[in-house]
This record gives sequence, structure tokens and C-alpha cells, in this order.
Amino acid sequence: MAAAEEITAYLRQNGHAVASYTGRTENADRQQAEDDLLANRVKALVATSALGMGFDKPDLGFVVHLGSPSSPIAYYQQVGRAGRGVEHAEVLLLPGKEDEAIWQYFASVAFPPEEQVRRTLDVLAQAERPVSLPALEPLVDLRRTRLETMLKVLDVDGAVKRVKGGWISTGAPWVYDAERYAWVARQREAEQQAMRDYASTTACRMEFLRLRLDDEEAAPCGRCDNCAGVRFDDKVSTAALDGARHELGRPLSFAGRALGRLSDIGWGNRLRPMLAAQAPDAPVPDDVTDAVVTVLADWAKGPGGWASGSADAAPRPVGVVTVASRRRPQLVQSLGRRISEIGRMPLLGTVSYAPGSEEVRMSQTNSAQRVRALHESLVVEPDLAAALAAADGPVLLVDDLSDTGWTLAVAGRLLRRAGAQGVFPLVLAVQG
Repeated sequence: MAAAEEITAYLRQNGHAVASYTGRTENADRQQAEDDLLANRVKALVATSALGMGFDKPDLGFVVHLGSPSSPIAYYQQVGRAGRGVEHAEVLLLPGKEDEAIWQYFASVAFPPEEQVRRTLDVLAQAERPVSLPALEPLVDLRRTRLETMLKVLDVDGAVKRVKGGWISTGAPWVYDAERYAWVARQREAEQQAMRDYASTTACRMEFLRLRLDDEEAAPCGRCDNCAGVRFDDKVSTAALDGARHELGRPLSFAGRALGRLSDIGWGNRLRPMLAAQAPDAPVPDDVTDAVVTVLADWAKGPGGWASGSADAAPRPVGVVTVASRRRPQLVQSLGRRISEIGRMPLLGTVSYAPGSEEVRMSQTNSAQRVRALHESLVVEPDLAAALAAADGPVLLVDDLSDTGWTLAVAGRLLRRAGAQGVFPLVLAVQG
């Protein structure tokens, strides 16, 4: 969703009349975007799958996919919108390295394991009154959106029921259909492989898609690039290429700043292997350090930045603090040290884990449980507290990855309580 909005902004800056259409677009704005495209007041919608199949524009002249859908059926349906009422239309697929990460994310939010489902059913069965989603979330290790989706499935299966005030258990027996869920996972993997094969095939692409739809009359179309020859090349002007590269290299704003998003087509492709679960821990590479320095410079000169010269400019950071990392300590510490050296600020210390906190279970999905665990685990040691008290200004809080954002939030609160005059979070990447 964020990528669609960022692409829309970039295209508008370059004079293209486009609008974004995502799952977080307000209903009134969605309707306006649809009306504008139907009336040709905009050239295109930069849309996610939120643009439903019910939308019909017979004179739609092109469909461009920035990134590959995860299934041939979804792709066939989406490209089929072009050319219904015109003699000629163009369809272009631009697959990227980030596709695999996006597919993996959506696979990770599939129906939960049986243990988590049973836990939810037990909580509801023991409750004396309906349990709302906010009240249920701290009791089960699931993110709220995934929890709500699971409850809707259980509602259809008759195991739970939505009532005024929340959810209740019906008491009806329920069986976890592991075989069905495994089949769904296998189908998803097969569909993703089919999209990889579609992108690499030298045969007719339309025939490839129609065969996946069990079309017995599928035959070479004579129109795709493999049948009729390539109609588009990768040649663009130097100015356009430089502009796109600059846009891809722009820092990401959240509660602080990040070099990129793991699903990005820019820095995401560089950061994903570095931050993967199986990746070895190592000092921060020079090219990443240089890019982070650029992020800091842009942040300082931007609106409200400490070097902006504006009336509301924030004070310049006077020190660097890192967040302890159990998985990538070399990476985080070296990043903090390099920023300290280049920015000529002292490395004040690390927000660390309390002794014995290894036993505290850190949920990766449930915000309420994660916040509680972080409050039990993170500490500001006396040496860091003394350094903060002596520092006359805010600090940069450095970490490698922000997923839920709660680690930075809890660490920042601890630093403020210990005497920091302000906290500027800075990470290499944000999830999503």
C-alpha cells in the first residue's frame, strides 16, 4: 500500500495525472478515483488488489504490473481488464526480486497453527461474557488483523459467534483441518512457481495462462512478446533513470528514519539478504553506511530538521545509543559506531537486555504481548543513564530492523525517563 502511494507521488511530481487506490484509501477517495479514471480525468490508477474485479472500464488501454502477482489466475483476471472496448491495448509485467519477499509475507499470515487456534477457543470458552478483539489480543499470540480473520473462519465453522460486545464460544466441537490447510499451502507454492515459469517461458505467454485455467482450446496467440517479438525495451533517458534512482534511494519516514523497506524495489533488495534470519552477523558494509549518512543529512536539512534553519528546527543530536541485538550484535554496534565517528558524536551506550530476560518470550506478532515482554526485558544501565544525564540534547537511537515499532518505542521511553532530552530513531529497514 505504501509503495503504491509513493509511486503515485513520484509520477505526479513528473507531470503524470494518476491517483492511488489501496486498502487504506478512504471510501470517498476510492469512488472519486474510480470516477476520475472512468471519465479519463486521470491517466491511470496506481492500485493494489484492493481495486476489485467489479471495476470495468471498456476503453482501458494498458495494465502495467510493478511486481508479479502470486498466481496465474489473479494475473489473468487483472490483465483481462485491458482492451475490452478498444482495438489495441498493452499489458506489461515487471517482475522484481522483491516479489519473493512479498509472497512469503502473505504466506506467513495464513490460517494459524492449531495450538494458537485452540488457545483462542479456550479463552473464549472460559470467559463469562463476550470478549472484544482488544481484550482477546493480549491473551493469544496473534496480530489483531490475523486474529480477526481467524475468528471469522471459526464463525463460519460454527465454533464461535460474534455478538454484541465481542466474541463468544458456541461450545460446538471443532476439528483443525490440517490436511486442508497443508493443501492450501501447497497450492500457493505451486501458483508462485507457475508465475516464475510464466516470466521465464519462451513459449506463448497467453497460451501458458490459458493452460493454467484448463482451457482446452489454448493455442499460441500471435500477439505476446514471445509470439510477435519484443515491443518494449529497457532504454530510458539518463534524466529519467537518475530521477528514479534518486526516488528509490530516498529515506523512509516512520516514527524516525529508515534506509528502506524490506519489500522495496530499491534498498529492499540490498537489505533483505543482510537482515534475513539465516544471514551471518557482520559489520555494516561501507555502501550501507554511506547511504545511512545520506539519510541523516537529508533528515537534518528537511522540514524541522536540526540543520534546516527553520524556526521550529529540532536540536542537533548530541550522541548515539544503540539497541542491543541478540541476532545481529556486530551489525548494530558497528552501525552505531560508524555514525558516531562520522557525525562526531559520542557513542553513549546501549539499551540492553536485563539478566535472565532470555527466558521472556518475545512475541513477533502480538503487539500487546510484545510490549509487555519488552518492558520486562529492556533496561538502561547506570553508565548509560549517567551519560544521558550529562548530554545536553537529544540522541539518535540506532537499530537494524523495525517490525512492529514497539522495540524502538519502549527503548525511546526508557531513554527519556533516564534523562534524554529527545530520541530520534534510525534503522536500516522497516518490515513490510
